[in-house]
Amino acid sequence: IKLADEFLRSVFLDMFGDPVTNPKGWEVKTIEQLVKKEKHSLKRGPFGGALKKEIFKESGYLVYEQFHALNDDFTFQRYFIDEAKFTELKAFEVFAGDIIISCSGVNLGRLAIVPDGSPRGIINQALLKVTLDNKKILNEFFVNVFTNPNFKEEFFGDERGSGVPNFPPMSSFKEFKFICPPINLQHEYLKVFRVAKKMLEHLIDGLEEKNGLFNS
Repeated sequence: IKLADEFLRSVFLDMFGDPVTNPKGWEVKTIEQLVKKEKHSLKRGPFGGALKKEIFKESGYLVYEQFHALNDDFTFQRYFIDEAKFTELKAFEVFAGDIIISCSGVNLGRLAIVPDGSPRGIINQALLKVTLDNKKILNEFFVNVFTNPNFKEEFFGDERGSGVPNFPPMSSFKEFKFICPPINLQHEYLKVFRVAKKMLEHLIDGLEEKNGLFNS
């Protein structure tokens, strides 16, 4: 498992270099240049007061939480709102292919891609929603850049020193630069990434089975 992780990092560095120092001189773009030219393509969750627990229903439109970004698990469903509240907060609607990012706590900056078939709903106050223009940058490539250790240190380094880490102000996030290699190279990397990721998942599943057998 450790070797598989190291392999993926090595392939990324070999193809693209450090995403912060950008030694290969790739074109860089801000997040505003990378999102779709549509309203609400870059949206921080609503103020906490907009989603008080007393408004939640037993069914309806799903409220996406940090759990979804932290665990990349979109089967989890806990809070719902009715159609009137959904219409009021429609600017925060989540669509398949959106990237949701955790904006507070020790798991600051964890993110997940919303899969096809996910329930219709909105993000809560602890999430940021990003709808990328995939002609410029692919979702999985963006995730690989965003989760790169050097990138996270550069982007979140100061925030982690505070008592309760929080996402930098949107004005700062909008100025941050992302490497943007040619789209064909992104596709080439993702071919390797997806194969290695499947292998990694099999290894993790096998380890869990072995641990279960050992414990029993």
